[in-house]
Amino acid sequence: MKKYGLLTIFFVIIAFTVGSVSAAEKGKVRLAGSGGMIPLLTELAKVYMADHSDVLVVVSQASIQSAGGIMGAAKGELEIGMANRPLKDEELSLGLETTEIARVGVVVGANKNLSLHEISSENLCKVYEGKIKKWSELGGSEGAVVALSKSEKDATKEVIRKNISCFKNLKEADTIVVVPTSPQTAKALSNSKAIGFTDTATVDNSNGAIIALKLDGIEPSSENIRSGKYKILQSYRLVTKGKPSGASKGFIDFIKGPKGKKLIETNGAVPVK
Repeated sequence: MKKYGLLTIFFVIIAFTVGSVSAAEKGKVRLAGSGGMIPLLTELAKVYMADHSDVLVVVSQASIQSAGGIMGAAKGELEIGMANRPLKDEELSLGLETTEIARVGVVVGANKNLSLHEISSENLCKVYEGKIKKWSELGGSEGAVVALSKSEKDATKEVIRKNISCFKNLKEADTIVVVPTSPQTAKALSNSKAIGFTDTATVDNSNGAIIALKLDGIEPSSENIRSGKYKILQSYRLVTKGKPSGASKGFIDFIKGPKGKKLIETNGAVPVK
């Protein structure tokens, strides 16, 4: 699969200031929101701008989460908000339109040095309850388990609660580390002997530092996501105030077109028709 990294990110984004430029400015598209969507949208923006020199697509490298992206679009501070969850009724009432562009597997990510490649739902819940405290209990390397979690308002956490039955009402142990954003989770998983919730696109972007564990024997591969065999999924959505128009429409049309879909596939996600 094609990889991308910091050089790509800094090529696309030099600075980002919400509200500093009129939302109607021709040829400029500002995006912000879900941290998990930043790497993919950054890559899409870079390729789009290479073919459209008259358009500047600015993807914020700071996560403001889905709620921030949605409200930024509603207030006209962003041309496009990035959300990795469905809009709530009160958000839909603000005159917003959503375009689903991709689906990713929500996965249990682990540092490559753990020598761990799969986990059962039962053992995963025991980790987060604090009942399993050593990697050796899971067949991994030596050392204490460092388990990373999300806040209860996080879209990824909502997906985990909904789709892993023993997690529905699970009370996490006091030792669990709550990490605010997806980029911070990715950094922690890449640089420590840790386990945590992430997605297939983030794993693909880690250049092998993070592995996605099989869950109950099922690998979160693109094929299994596409076929429905792997069921723990998250949707990437682009949010606009009303129907997309102008430069925003051009960028979204590119993402939904053949070239955009190919880029989505090569960057660890499954494009949506």
